Amino acid sequence: LGSRGWEGDYRTMLDLCSHGANACFVTGDFDSMNELIDEVLSKDIDTKEKYRVSDIKVKSFYSAGKFNESIDAALDFNRQLGLPTPQKKPASTFTIIREFIRVKRLLKNKTAEDIANLPELDNELYEMGQRMNEYLATCIYRVEPTMLPLIVFQS
Repeated sequence: LGSRGWEGDYRTMLDLCSHGANACFVTGDFDSMNELIDEVLSKDIDTKEKYRVSDIKVKSFYSAGKFNESIDAALDFNRQLGLPTPQKKPASTFTIIREFIRVKRLLKNKTAEDIANLPELDNELYEMGQRMNEYLATCIYRVEPTMLPLIVFQS
């Protein structure tokens, strides 16, 4: 479709680049994968539509052992979604305890059954953020373990 593909058939180009990036990731062609990811991320499109390539980007950094880059990419994507995102720095004991108390207050008088009976999450942005936090938690634990409680409490 070439450089004009985005103008002519935006949805097809997004799908081709996203699926192509995933195929390149799976086959280990990281140079082509990065080109396709950068192609999508450079477009002025809704952040939700950039999720697939952002997900691949985070996973590729993780699989290459580039945990800091994976953390940066995941935190950046969550910020773009407008979700609460901690800064990438060691968390103080005070900050961890403050967040723990905040969550404990939110769960005040809730039983395990109450929590289990909560409705399914239906906000697409939060679902994307939750999935990104799954990768983030694994990387954070390796690089800066004191941040892990903040990721959990803010999820």
